[in-house]
Amino acid sequence: MRFSAVLTRLDLPVAELSALRLDGEAFALDEAVIAVDEPELAENRALALAGVLDERMTAELDTALWVYGCLDGPPRVHTASIGKIARGRLLSTTRVSLRETTVPDDELVQLGGIRVTGRARTLVDVALLESVSTTRVVAAQLLCRSPDVVPAALTIAVHLGRTPGKLRALERIREWAASAALSATRR
Repeated sequence: MRFSAVLTRLDLPVAELSALRLDGEAFALDEAVIAVDEPELAENRALALAGVLDERMTAELDTALWVYGCLDGPPRVHTASIGKIARGRLLSTTRVSLRETTVPDDELVQLGGIRVTGRARTLVDVALLESVSTTRVVAAQLLCRSPDVVPAALTIAVHLGRTPGKLRALERIREWAASAALSATRR
């Protein structure tokens, strides 16, 4: 039987996951483990979320930033959204902060069986926050370096309707894109 490169508590008991780490066969990837010879790609980071998020949740904000490799490590508390229809009865957890919102399907991606806000939507969501930490600014600038993210993010933001902070978000996206472009030319 061949196991996945990323194993969660859904695959093996926590003791066996710990043993793989202690034996040097795997290293920690949030609450999961990943084989030492596997690259830490976005899909593998998303696979690691299988033991943390359920199928009704969409990874967003800091969790999406981590999945895309814009943050060095996973957040202590993952951020996810859930639609009104899927809400039902949710068990509260100290590892996931949930908000109820609907994100259009064309602004989501499937990675490792987990729904994640797309890069452009993640950039917009970060820009819409009332205050943005330096860590998030740096992560947002890294997202701006991905092909076609900035134009797509600007389009999403423009079509948000009467969303509070929309104009501030548009300005932030332009500022982060300019800063990302400037730092890229200095290399």
